[in-house]
Amino acid sequence: MAMVTVREIMTLAPLHGTYVLAGASGLDRVVTGVNVMEVPDIEEYVKEGELLLTTAYPVRDRPERLVELLPVLRARGLAGLAIKPLRYLERLPDRLAQQADALGFPVLIVPDGTSFNEVIGSVLAVVLAEYGAEPARTEAIRERLTGIALSGGGLEEIARTLAGALDRSVTIVDDDAVVLGGRPRATVEVGPPDADHGRWEFPITVAGVPRGRVLVGGEEEPTLGQRRLIRQACFAAGMHIAQALASIELDRRLGVVFLEELVTGTRLDAAALRRRARLFGWDLDGGTTVLVAACTTEPLEAGLQATARRVLGPRAVAWLRGTQVIALAPTAAAGTTGTTREEALARALEATGAGRTVVASGAPARELTDLPAGHATAQEALRIAHVTHRTAVRYPDLAFERLVLSLPRAELEAFVEDQIGPLVRHDEQADGELCRTLEEVLGLGNAAEAARRLFVHYNTMKHRLQRIGDLLGADLREPRTRLALALALEARRLVAAAR
Repeated sequence: MAMVTVREIMTLAPLHGTYVLAGASGLDRVVTGVNVMEVPDIEEYVKEGELLLTTAYPVRDRPERLVELLPVLRARGLAGLAIKPLRYLERLPDRLAQQADALGFPVLIVPDGTSFNEVIGSVLAVVLAEYGAEPARTEAIRERLTGIALSGGGLEEIARTLAGALDRSVTIVDDDAVVLGGRPRATVEVGPPDADHGRWEFPITVAGVPRGRVLVGGEEEPTLGQRRLIRQACFAAGMHIAQALASIELDRRLGVVFLEELVTGTRLDAAALRRRARLFGWDLDGGTTVLVAACTTEPLEAGLQATARRVLGPRAVAWLRGTQVIALAPTAAAGTTGTTREEALARALEATGAGRTVVASGAPARELTDLPAGHATAQEALRIAHVTHRTAVRYPDLAFERLVLSLPRAELEAFVEDQIGPLVRHDEQADGELCRTLEEVLGLGNAAEAARRLFVHYNTMKHRLQRIGDLLGADLREPRTRLALALALEARRLVAAAR
């Protein structure tokens, strides 16, 4: 027996104008026949799958009987209840809709002029005639469509099978109207289904999410029998798409696992790592640099790869690790200066909603087996970037910071005290700028230029330098003294930032 639903029965011409009063969640209940309620105790005369028609005449003296009947009818497996009201009832019971919704049992309201004889004839014609003509062929097509999806067949094969069964054109498209199977065109016009366009649309969903549509050609609306085959094709297409999405997600997760192994350590040699990388479609030959981006907000994974490749080059690979983005990119060519790539990546991630972003790159890795060291140095550079309040750093440019911060804090503080302690105390007590003056002079190597930078007269600069020399008991012209003082000033800044 064919499986026709209440939802489909409502599309028949004799039921034009019928609407759902309540119990819409049960519209896919199967209809296998029709019955008419002529007596109040109808329970004894109904069968499973029947759509029960009534004018409510048998319960005109006690309308609440309709409410009592609903759980009984549902328990007996009826498809639904269709009422032609207001002929013998002034109004329907207040609890009828509530009960129908709770049971998921559809209650339909049919127009007053509806002929029950026409309804019965149309429903039986659909159930017995339309599906009964070629039950074996129809079932075989349905099984073939399901088999295509289960065996890994593609959307092209599903579209071709359905087109042959319907003798109509069939196209399967995604949500952007890109053809996935059927007519060999890049895109098709998608709009409301109607005969003027010669196209009828049926949705494809995966776990409740729209994933595309099946477009069926023809001036005539597909019959209920054809619609069942189309829905089977939609189901098969959904299975195929779900399998494809699962495969993509599995590949992504395996790829991330492999990338994590690359940067944290693996027993494989460089050649084996390159072969595995190529299986994922990544070209990691040649020198590679690890970049680590720390974001205040977890970046969106969608579009991350495209962002990384736009900034770091087409061979870049990126993945998420919580609020960090890890990227592998070809090592910048010799002679590249500054932190251009790091700064560009920070800006690009911030533009995608990642919040404030700090990017650090590690020491270049000649071989893939060197990437764990590259990753460790990138993380160390990131730590220094946070300490020094920078947004983009490169590990090779941080030699001094690495040296200073690798020492015990007590030793650094002792060194700073020994070299410039009197200057620090003088500035704190007199609200002076001797430390800043010394830093400018040592950085520029020219007292006159330092005076202009500090917006002071040259005589004031000479006085400050004399005062510095007296406080420190040092000759500022002596090279080793100048070097020690410069190191102490920088160490003081780093120690203060690291607190």
